[in-house]
Amino acid sequence: MKTLLALTAVAVTTLTSVSAEARRDCPGGQGYWDEIVRNVRVCDTRTENYTVTLKNCNYSGHLSLGFLWNQPDFPLPQVKYKSDSRRGVTSCPTSIYTSESEIYWYKDSNGFSRTDWATYSGHLFRNSEQTYTEQRTRTVETNCRTEQRVTRVFRCGFEP
Repeated sequence: MKTLLALTAVAVTTLTSVSAEARRDCPGGQGYWDEIVRNVRVCDTRTENYTVTLKNCNYSGHLSLGFLWNQPDFPLPQVKYKSDSRRGVTSCPTSIYTSESEIYWYKDSNGFSRTDWATYSGHLFRNSEQTYTEQRTRTVETNCRTEQRVTRVFRCGFEP
């Protein structure tokens, strides 16, 4: 009787452990738990506030027409007025070089209408500058180290 009771207990334990490791999504329904060890970079972090000084810069000036490879259907202006602004920069140079292109129409040697690019370029000069401060937040990492993390993953099949 004691032997029968012991065999029953062993059978129940075996069935319980087999059913706990059986999965429908695994071929044959069998699998095992595997531990994956990874090295992870871990740091202590703190947030700090700081002030940054920035500028808004306004520029204006004239751009000159560059060389045209083809004669336009209508005359293009030789000079264009241009204004520009830079926001949130750390400095305002006294001038900035800029260029811009635009399409123009011309007739080719066969009389067909075609398009080409006209380029205007030149220096724009600073005409105003405003300075302001802005509050910002950054995260500072200290005491960085490598730690091991263990993750349990269920794998299909039998343990290798």
